[in-house]
Amino acid sequence: MKSRLGKVKTVIRRYRRAAQLAVLALLILSPFVNLFRFDVPSMSLYLFGTRLWVKHTFVFFMLLVTVIYVIIAASLLFGRVFCGWVCPQNLFNELTRSWDRRFGRIGSTLLSAVISLFGAFVVWSYFSDGRALLARYAAGQAPLGPSLFILGFGLFFTMAMAWWRTNVCRIVCPYGHLQSIISNAETMHLQVINLPGHRDICATCGLCAEICHMGVDPRTAEQKHCVVCGDCLDACALVSQARKVPRVLNFTIGSGERAVALRDRGRLWQNVRLLAPRLVLPLTLTLILGGLSAYMLATRPLVDLVVAKNHRQVLAAGGPVSSGSVMAVSVINLGDRGDTFRLYVEGLPENWAALERSDIHLAPGERASVTLRVHPTERVVGTHRFTVRVVGEGSGAEASFDTVHVVY
Repeated sequence: MKSRLGKVKTVIRRYRRAAQLAVLALLILSPFVNLFRFDVPSMSLYLFGTRLWVKHTFVFFMLLVTVIYVIIAASLLFGRVFCGWVCPQNLFNELTRSWDRRFGRIGSTLLSAVISLFGAFVVWSYFSDGRALLARYAAGQAPLGPSLFILGFGLFFTMAMAWWRTNVCRIVCPYGHLQSIISNAETMHLQVINLPGHRDICATCGLCAEICHMGVDPRTAEQKHCVVCGDCLDACALVSQARKVPRVLNFTIGSGERAVALRDRGRLWQNVRLLAPRLVLPLTLTLILGGLSAYMLATRPLVDLVVAKNHRQVLAAGGPVSSGSVMAVSVINLGDRGDTFRLYVEGLPENWAALERSDIHLAPGERASVTLRVHPTERVVGTHRFTVRVVGEGSGAEASFDTVHVVY
C-alpha cells in the first residue's frame, strides 16, 4: 500500500498545502499582531490593528456576515472547498495519517498533543493577552485559570487530531451540514468522463478511493464528504498515463450529459452561467455588506456621550431645588489611545448650567461621569432644549447629546 500510494505525484496537493499553511500561519499570528483578537478583560476587539469597543460590535458582525456570504458563494460553486483548502482540522486530518505511518500510533498521538497544547495557547490568546501570559510562564508562574483553559482545549484538540479526525468533519462540523443543504447537481463534483461514444476507460483500480483521506469513493454519487482536495485526480492521472488514456476522473460542473470538466475552460463558462442565478444574491450581498463594513469602520465614533437625570444626587440633596436639576454626563473614550476631552453646554441661557469639570483625560475604553447642574437664574416657565457636546483635543473626536430642561 505504501509503495502504491507513494508513486502518486500529488501536484494539486502542493498548491493546497501552501494555501493551508498560509491560513494556519495567519491564524497563529493574528492574535499577537492584533489583526483579529477579542480582549475580554477590557471588553474590546482588535480588528486589522484597530481597537473596537462594545459600541462598535455592529462593525464586527457586519464583517462576519460578509465572510459568511463569501463562503456560501464559494460553496455553491465549488462545494466544500473551504474544508479542503482552508480549514486547519482537515490539514491535520491528512498529516496525522502520515504521522501514523512514520512515527507509529503512540508517536503520532504525542506529536498531536504537543501541537494541541500550542493550539490551545493560541486560542487563549484570541481572548486575552497571549504575550503577557507567555512572559508569566517564562518567569516561572503558572496562573490557574489560563492553565486549565489551555489544558482543557489541548485535550480536546488532541482527541480531534489523534482519534476523531474526519468524524469531526463528517458529524460535528456545521459547515459540512450546510454544504449538504445548499449544494445541488450543478455544484462542482467528481465524475468519470468517458471517451466519445460512452466508452468506459476507467481501470477500476480503486487508487482514487484509497488515497482519499475522507473515505470518499470518487466514482460514486455519494460525495457529500468530498473536500475538493484533488488527491484522487493525481492518483487517476498516474494510472491513466500508464495506460496511455486521458484522465477519466475530473472535477465537473453541470449534471448529466452537460457535465463539463473543470479543465475544459472553453465549454466550462456555459455551465458556470447556469449557476449565476444562485450566485447573484450572495455575491451582491457580499459587495454591499463589505462596502458598508468598510465605511462603518472608517467612520466609527471615537467617543460616546450620554446625559441622564442623576436621581441619586437629587434624593441625597433632599429633593430638587427651585426648578433645578442634576444630570450625569457619561463620557467613554472609544479610540485606541488616551485623549483629553472638553465638555460644552450649549443652548441654555447664561449661567444656567454648571459642569463639575469641563476637562477629562481618559485612557482607551475608559469611562468617566461628570455632574451637570442646571439651575435657572430666573424663572422662565417652559421647555428649554439644550445640547451637551464633547470634543477630543488630540483625536478631534466629537459627540453631542440633545436633552431638555423643564421649568414649571
